[in-house]
Amino acid sequence: MQLNRPFATVTPTLDGDVLAVLASAEVAFTISQVQRILTTGSGEGIRKVLTRLVAQGVVLHDQIGRTNTYRINTEHLAAEPIMALSQLNSTFLTRLEKHLDGWGATLRYAAVFGSVATGRMKLDSDIDLFLVRTTDTDHNEDEVWEKRVTELARLVTAWTGNDGRVVEYTEDEIRAAAAAGELLLRDVAKQGLTVAGTRSWFNAQLRPAARRS
Repeated sequence: MQLNRPFATVTPTLDGDVLAVLASAEVAFTISQVQRILTTGSGEGIRKVLTRLVAQGVVLHDQIGRTNTYRINTEHLAAEPIMALSQLNSTFLTRLEKHLDGWGATLRYAAVFGSVATGRMKLDSDIDLFLVRTTDTDHNEDEVWEKRVTELARLVTAWTGNDGRVVEYTEDEIRAAAAAGELLLRDVAKQGLTVAGTRSWFNAQLRPAARRS
């Protein structure tokens, strides 16, 4: 799936993209505004979609002078599932946060990075997960960690249909990688979406290296 195009999971047509725009805010949109947000689809194509949605009652049409505006009908029976679909990205991140919350103190930090974080997902994109664990663990904790990482990748695929790709570091490895100027850490710091731990803790691991450089 494409978390940046949630309606594509049920319809690959322009209808889904238009609905995603209307569901993003409880305000009225003109056809030209919808077109600017989508950057794809002609004005005539969007007008035809809106006409169909108005006929279904899902979208409300108003005319102010010569300007036609359209907004989602929040009282429609289909409004709730439409809104739920429009929020798939935040639903995914919330579900991920809740799952990782059960990992305990061994997990110091986690973030989603890559195309999910930048909003550039394609249908076959991996979902990139960045994990930092404590350095001092015993054999039993290592086994539990490995099982959790395997299960996490499986769950991400089950939730989305996309492959989950997990990148792991220990705290010591993070500091060494930061000192070496590893680009991945910069990407996570700049674009990553934190789902466990705090961004301030992660940034603190990078600062000493930044000062040395």
